[in-house]
Amino acid sequence: MLVDSGADYTLLPKFYAEDLGVNLEQDCKAYTTFGIGGTETVYVLRKMKVQLGTWKFSIPVGFLERDNVPPLLGRQNFLEDFKVVFFRHATSFSNYRSR
Repeated sequence: MLVDSGADYTLLPKFYAEDLGVNLEQDCKAYTTFGIGGTETVYVLRKMKVQLGTWKFSIPVGFLERDNVPPLLGRQNFLEDFKVVFFRHATSFSNYRSR
């Protein structure tokens, strides 16, 4: 995944939904977003269990309507809860808040 400090929340291409067992119509709420690339439908799953190293928690994840975008690791309930350091082509995470 790309660490995207400008992304409000974590976004995945549509094909990940099927791989993760998420039904976009039944499990998610659809929103229309507006950005540099125009408008797009995002299907938001409010709580998805994720793991980073030994840390496990639930975060909101959005699935884009298309597959030709990279998976983005966003701020809400994820990057905002970690100290993230970019140094010499490496990214490291430290627990900022206890969960």
